Amino acid sequence: MFWIKLLLSALLLGYLGWSLNVSDIVALLKTADWRLVVVAVLCLVVGQVLSAIRWSWLARGLGLGVAVARKIRLYFLGMFLSLFLPSIIGGDVARGWLLAKGREQAGWAAAASVIMERINGVVGLGLLVSCCMLFLDIPLPWMLMWNGGVLLLLALLASAPWWWPRLTGCGWSGKLSGWKALPLTSSAFQRAWWKSLPVSMLFQMLVVEAHVLLGMAVGMDMSWFAYGFMVCLVALASALPLSFNGFGIREAGYVSLATWFGASAEAAGAMAALWVLVLLLASLPGGYVLWKMGGAGMLQRIRTGASS
Repeated sequence: MFWIKLLLSALLLGYLGWSLNVSDIVALLKTADWRLVVVAVLCLVVGQVLSAIRWSWLARGLGLGVAVARKIRLYFLGMFLSLFLPSIIGGDVARGWLLAKGREQAGWAAAASVIMERINGVVGLGLLVSCCMLFLDIPLPWMLMWNGGVLLLLALLASAPWWWPRLTGCGWSGKLSGWKALPLTSSAFQRAWWKSLPVSMLFQMLVVEAHVLLGMAVGMDMSWFAYGFMVCLVALASALPLSFNGFGIREAGYVSLATWFGASAEAAGAMAALWVLVLLLASLPGGYVLWKMGGAGMLQRIRTGASS
C-alpha cells in the first residue's frame, strides 16, 4: 500500500511538472517576498499551539489531565512525524501512545482524544468552507450538498448524548470493548468539545491566512474567501490515505482550484512549493522534541507499543 501511495504522489507531481511551466515557477520563487513567507510560518506555528491547547481540553474532558506544555510538545512531534513517516496518521499514533504511556487503562481515552481532536478540526473546516461559499459564485447544488452534510454532522454530534449510551449498550465484549467506557456524553467532555470548535475555526483561518501570505509573496491574486474554499477542500482531500502524506494531491488541488478562480497555474504551483517549505519549517520544533526523547529508539518503542 505504501508503494501505491508513493507512486500516486510521484505520478501527480510528475504530471504537474510536465503540464506547468517550471521555469516560470522557479522565477516566481526567486522573486518571492520572503518576509511574507516568514509571517506565514508564524501563522502556522501559532495555529499548531492553538490546536495543542484544543487537544488538551478534549483530553481533560476524557479524564486525561496533562500539562498543556507537554501537549504542545507532543503536538509538534506529531506534526513532524506526519511529514516524515509514510502515513499521515503516524504522528497521531505517536502522540496518542505517548499521552497514554505510564497511565493505567488510558489507551482508549488517549486514542479518543486524538480522534475527537481531528473530528473537531474537520467540523471547524467544514463550517469555514460554508462561510466562504457565501462570498463566492459557487453552484447552488454544491452549496446545498455541502451545507446539508455539515448540518447533518452537527446534528449527529449534538445528539450524541442520546445515541452514544445506546451504542455502548450493544453486546460487544472483549478486549476491543474498551471504547464503551469513554465518557463522551459527560458534561465535562461536551463542554470541552463545543468550546474547542471556535478554536478549530480559528486554526483553519490561520492556515488560510498563511496561504494568502504565500500567494501574495508570488503574486497570486485571489480573494481571501477563494483561498479559504481552496485550502480547506484541499486539506480534506490530502488527508485521505491515497498518497504519500498528501503530496501530489495537495499540489494538484491548489493548481486546479486556483485556476478555477482565475489565478495563474504557475503562481499556484509556486505557492504550493512554498507551503511545503512552511510545513517543514513549522515542524522543526517537533524534530527537536523527537531528538530530546531519544530519536529512533523512541520511534521503535512507539511502533512496538502500538502493535501490541
